[in-house]
Amino acid sequence: MTLRRVAVFGAGNIGRGLLGWLFGRAGWEVVFVDVFPELVDLINRECQYRVIEVGAEGSFTQLIEGVTAVNGLEDEAIAVTASAEVVCTAVGAGILDRVAPTIAAALSRSDHRIRNVLACENADPNSALLLQHVEGTMGARPPGVGFPETLVDRMVPGSTGEGLDVEVEARFDFKVAKEAWIGEDPGVPGVELVGNLGLYRTRKLWLVNGLHAAGAFLGWHAGHQTVAQAVSDPSIRRRLEEIAITMAAVLSAQLEDWTAEELADYGRYNLQRFESTTLVDPIRRVARNPLRKLGPTERLVSPAREAVRQGLPSDALCDAIVAGLSLDDSRVEGMDEMRHALASDGWRSVLNLGEADRALAEMLENRMAERAI
Repeated sequence: MTLRRVAVFGAGNIGRGLLGWLFGRAGWEVVFVDVFPELVDLINRECQYRVIEVGAEGSFTQLIEGVTAVNGLEDEAIAVTASAEVVCTAVGAGILDRVAPTIAAALSRSDHRIRNVLACENADPNSALLLQHVEGTMGARPPGVGFPETLVDRMVPGSTGEGLDVEVEARFDFKVAKEAWIGEDPGVPGVELVGNLGLYRTRKLWLVNGLHAAGAFLGWHAGHQTVAQAVSDPSIRRRLEEIAITMAAVLSAQLEDWTAEELADYGRYNLQRFESTTLVDPIRRVARNPLRKLGPTERLVSPAREAVRQGLPSDALCDAIVAGLSLDDSRVEGMDEMRHALASDGWRSVLNLGEADRALAEMLENRMAERAI
């Protein structure tokens, strides 16, 4: 019997720790597409790796076998991608334009087997953004192929230091927009096809990613090394809980599916996740790409804009934003980009606030002058 194949662009933490794990444990053939020759060679030499799930009840290790890899810069990547039923990306939103030509070339082949392409980047939109790049290369939308939006939530701090093995949070969430999926349910435990994905994604962006980023930004300024240390700091914890309550109040007015209290409880639950000391999550990892995370429609500025307009408590949100703007650490990925933006146009251009956000801008300006984080 021919195995069902998934091509995973990006053999990093999410690629191995979630996508390869999900499809591999379900019996699919997993082929990674990556541009790092050393990693490609290691995967092809080992053909397996361990995923160590860490939770409150201890750890559980699962061996993912039969995995292979191809170099994304070589022609073989096109043939491998064309032979896959599902294509996933886990390369980062800023890299989607670089993998799109390979996916477009695979979709241009008359013998391609691709039914669905899933961009699993932490961006909104993600698959639609990838589709835009693919269409730009092909000149048209590929017929009969789904590009459903996704929601991915799993803390994967990094490898264990032992080759390909990766340590992950036991809990995970992987949702896919049902209405855009082509064909039957893939039958992969943990891959959940849902309607109204946008509701779940907004809730996650604010009450998972937003709280995570806030904890990292505030924690860095307090001298902490891990998110768990930051979230356990009483001063930071109070502000994070205020942020969760404010976000919940704003979201409850927009999302009829959940009450403010239910959303606040969800935020508190995530703070408890971050507080775990069994899974070490470095602050510098979570604080990476601060320029994107401080965008006007992103995880901190967007709820702050709405909260100020509605007269909701916004001090803690402002503290987190200023902490992010004041971040200065060369070991944080994306720091050079952030420094360039601040040096060129100033912090206001980073947030890109409009006339309707004058009150928020004034609050932030006072804090930036004081730097009282």
